[in-house]
Amino acid sequence: MIWRIRDRSTFAHLSREGRRVRAGALWCTYVPDPSSTPPRVAFAIGRAVGPAVVRNQVRRRLRALLSSSSLPPGAYLVGGRPEVAERSWTELAADVALLVARVSSPPGRMSAPPATPTETSPGGTSTSAR
Repeated sequence: MIWRIRDRSTFAHLSREGRRVRAGALWCTYVPDPSSTPPRVAFAIGRAVGPAVVRNQVRRRLRALLSSSSLPPGAYLVGGRPEVAERSWTELAADVALLVARVSSPPGRMSAPPATPTETSPGGTSTSAR
């Protein structure tokens, strides 16, 4: 369950003291607050994402995914780059899961993306598998 952010003071607090993280096509500015349960979330989906119908669809999908996630207490401003509109449900779910993991980790210790598997060439040097 998530609540909405409606008051200007919370947006100002996010702007002044918010931490920022990115995951896939999503970004998030957040302020942890253990007294704020359930978490309060606002969405910033710009016109570059698409017309109003597309922006509203993205917002509804993000709201559904965030409601079912284990978002820690606090205030969150979640947005997306233009490619968020083309993401499938599973891709968007993976982006949200990574975003929640990065928000949940202590500052300075964000989870890194998975490493690319490497192969050893006959000469003994390591190359990335593509």
